[in-house]
Amino acid sequence: MDYLFIFLALLFISFSQILQKLAAVNAGRQQSEANFLRRLTTQKETWWAVISLVVGTLFWLLVLSRMEVSKAFPFLSLGFVLVLLASRYYFHETISTARWIGVMVIIIGIVLLSQA
Repeated sequence: MDYLFIFLALLFISFSQILQKLAAVNAGRQQSEANFLRRLTTQKETWWAVISLVVGTLFWLLVLSRMEVSKAFPFLSLGFVLVLLASRYYFHETISTARWIGVMVIIIGIVLLSQA
């Protein structure tokens, strides 16, 4: 059950990051920061990102109440992997070979740390 909560925390927190990117893109580049911030706060993606982040944080707090932080914390790095995959397939960003190698290192590290 602990790993389900980790997965849900990661899913919601990573989804929040993607929604934040969408909100920023939708708000567009503005001449003034005040205008950009006003447009940003009116984006539905911004509010869904906040909600998703709160839900993810609540799941993460549940994880921390049930697991040792030294065992749970490395799983947060999977968020980098999820956001990278979303940026590749949803935003069509180019991912360098070095970043793919970094993803493999993260995954190997999590596997090693979860065995301890």
